[in-house]
Amino acid sequence: MSIQEISGTQEKLERKVGGDSDRTIKGDGKTQSGIEVKEVYCPEDIAHLNYEKDIGRPGEFPYVRGSYRRMYRERLWTSGNPLIGGSTPYMEEKGISSEDYMREMIRLGILCSAIRTGGDYHNLATVDPDHPLVKYDIGNCAGTFFSVWQIFHGRKKHYQLILERSVKDGLVFEFGHQVGPADVCEFSMCLAGIEIMGLNPKEFHGNMVNDPLTSHINQCMLYKQPLEVGFRVSVDAQEYAYRNIHKYRPTNGGCAYDLREAGINTFQELGFRFGNFIEYSDELVRRGLSFEEFGNRPAMAFSGEIDFFETICKLRAARRMWARIGRDRYGADTSKMKCPPVGTNCAGDSMTQRQPILNVVRQTIEAMASVLGGVNGMEMKAYTEAVSPPTTEGWIVNRGIEKILAEEANIPLVSDPLGGSYYVEWLTNHIEEKSMELLQKILDMGGMRACIKNGWIQKEVERAAQERARELEEGRKIRVAENAYEDLNDYPIPLPGFDFERGKQGKGYTTKQEKDWSEWYDFMKSRDVKETAPSLRELYQVTKSGKNVLPAMIKAFKCNATIGEVMGVVREGMGFPYDQFEMVSRPDWLYYD
Repeated sequence: MSIQEISGTQEKLERKVGGDSDRTIKGDGKTQSGIEVKEVYCPEDIAHLNYEKDIGRPGEFPYVRGSYRRMYRERLWTSGNPLIGGSTPYMEEKGISSEDYMREMIRLGILCSAIRTGGDYHNLATVDPDHPLVKYDIGNCAGTFFSVWQIFHGRKKHYQLILERSVKDGLVFEFGHQVGPADVCEFSMCLAGIEIMGLNPKEFHGNMVNDPLTSHINQCMLYKQPLEVGFRVSVDAQEYAYRNIHKYRPTNGGCAYDLREAGINTFQELGFRFGNFIEYSDELVRRGLSFEEFGNRPAMAFSGEIDFFETICKLRAARRMWARIGRDRYGADTSKMKCPPVGTNCAGDSMTQRQPILNVVRQTIEAMASVLGGVNGMEMKAYTEAVSPPTTEGWIVNRGIEKILAEEANIPLVSDPLGGSYYVEWLTNHIEEKSMELLQKILDMGGMRACIKNGWIQKEVERAAQERARELEEGRKIRVAENAYEDLNDYPIPLPGFDFERGKQGKGYTTKQEKDWSEWYDFMKSRDVKETAPSLRELYQVTKSGKNVLPAMIKAFKCNATIGEVMGVVREGMGFPYDQFEMVSRPDWLYYD
């Protein structure tokens, strides 16, 4: 019995499933990415699939059923914690030091296997906090980090605790800026801190997004930074980590999550992600690394969306795409390949400001879909995401959801429990086919860098964002308590609201921001630029020579160079202005031989 549309003119689009006795459903009856689906799927829908070649067992090529053989029987997924590190400065408003706050997060079990940090706008743009474009926003994002000095003498002392646990206990430390140079700078600063602490940098565990190509698509503050600078610094960091720090994942190979938040669909999420991955991989192969040496290091990170089956099948399709790209494009020996971990960042754009308690349900669905899709890592959003920075209450709830899924619901007992479902296998195959078609189109146009430079990708994202907005406005896609079932808002359910004081436009700097400025001025007064300048001159020469810039960046940060100075020198070494916005000049004390 086919789906029959009965009304396209009502205020909210409604469709009827079958005849008059069937229920009327809201929305367009398609999946989140507009895939038409049948009422039921049967053996003939997947008759073209070969189990050994196209599906296989978990942990075996083409890895559609999971990255490793025993999956959650062996180990559960890693729990990501959103921006705990970035929240520590706000705790000062409550009289709690960053170190004590971090210890409390450990005691509560919120900080157990991973931690993620973010930065201020100046970090994203890789300029200093006093840059004219960002100085009024200092402290209004995830915390300013401009120098290694802060780890030992400023308000980043909790980094000592994190770095020690990462090196000694395997705590995964993630830099989630996405912006390539911003991530690479924090990576370099942490390596400098580890060396100063006398720890072994080769034992550093963690990962970073480090995807400047997506940053250019997003048109954030890095947009004016030359694409060549971002790409060079990004790949230098990847190469350095692959050769020297074997427990660190120096990129996720393409961060489509933010683009998904903007409105792209599943096919674009996979197509763009693997387009970026191929750009980085081609360059690494050109530098002499084999795919078997690095191909499994970039963790694949996707959005954990509210469409349950589409999310599950997207994750299964992603692993198969990775496997086939490695075999077919790079000639990798499938017997030596190791599938990289796959993770989700549960969808922040699915969180609603109205009746936010419903966000707990949304996060549960997205987490369940992620687990059934075989993720190795997952970051959930706090239910307050749409109205405030993440709260401790939100993290406690998320931790409870994960434990219930793991220990009460018994979902992880069987690897890929939905494998073999006619619908799941059909949808997995459909997503892979359509995504590969898009990827091939990008490659035919010269690859992602070429498509970014000519603006094609940006136009596709813009078009998708507009379509997402229209879908909600016209009721083609449903968001409960937002554009449907609005009566659920009639009984407000109070929840913890804003936890932190944030900057208020037009009312001057907050107390926290005043502390940020005091820290900056204390640093500027305390350092001796005579010790800093030689390391920056060395970085300039290394950059000009075309050698890998990472060792020189680490050395400069150990000598108290700032993020703006380090990236300014790299820009000049590559023939670009010191400041990509051309508003700040190189310091008088810094000159090149």
